[in-house]
Amino acid sequence: MKIIFFGSDNFGIPSLEILKKNFQLVSVVTSPDKPKGRGLKISPTPVKEWSMTNGIDVFQPERFEDSFIDKIEKISPDLIVLISYGKILPSSILTIPKIASINVHPSLLPKYRGPAPVEWALINGETKTGITIIKMDENIDTGNIILQKEVEILPLDNAFTLKNRLSILAADVLYKAIEIIKQDGKTYPQEGEASYARKLKKQDGLIKWQNPAEKIHNLVRGVIIWPTAYTYLSTNSTKKLVKIYKTEIGQREGKFGKEGEIIKIEKDYIEVACGEGTITIKELQLEGKKRMTVSQFLCGYRNLLKFFG
Repeated sequence: MKIIFFGSDNFGIPSLEILKKNFQLVSVVTSPDKPKGRGLKISPTPVKEWSMTNGIDVFQPERFEDSFIDKIEKISPDLIVLISYGKILPSSILTIPKIASINVHPSLLPKYRGPAPVEWALINGETKTGITIIKMDENIDTGNIILQKEVEILPLDNAFTLKNRLSILAADVLYKAIEIIKQDGKTYPQEGEASYARKLKKQDGLIKWQNPAEKIHNLVRGVIIWPTAYTYLSTNSTKKLVKIYKTEIGQREGKFGKEGEIIKIEKDYIEVACGEGTITIKELQLEGKKRMTVSQFLCGYRNLLKFFG
């Protein structure tokens, strides 16, 4: 079975390994190289790096022009597999494969359609998610389901750990879905209430201390990759931006001070009052400084701790 893979980030690497091992992975389509990091060095996507290491042909179209579509048609794939690519494929590409174009999506569709399902599942305090393999149509994540697998969201999960677990699960579910396609190709429509997981914005990371502790804690978990949860540390003369990387729920219920007030400082945590309950901060980063544990932070900046907001 000849397969063309569309994808860009690390999430798809375990699936690439499965495709290369068990099928005929003929080429990969990924995003163009882009500037990254503080030095803005032009860098390839993780998928391109993997492809070059494994001797797989790579395409990096800026747009889906006729010349690119012609190249895909000449390859004459049986299957297109899309995972975290970053663009919506037009029907002129979706209809090229002899069998189907399929998408590997990290949610229990129809919940959390769209580009940021893992992040929003965490932000919203979900306790389960999963992998869904669908046959793609021209709309966003609306196609018929080939296979779906549920997984528990663990209390200690954040966007990093959950994406890592889902990427490994995705490879296994993808392999089984392709076997289904080879046997009978049966699909079934999505059922249940649909929701959309839009792309995160910078302002989504702002902590609103009037919210309950659990909601703030879930925000920290969900936006840790980007934009990262952030607040402002009020000092006598100015406000300094502080990124928050790790929290725990201190008290779930009750009022313990003014919203954003630092009510306790211990050697390994800072406890902050929320609209309901408290959270304890374990890792943070003051603007212009490196990420630190609270114990490291207190060595040099304890005198700054007064109020968040």
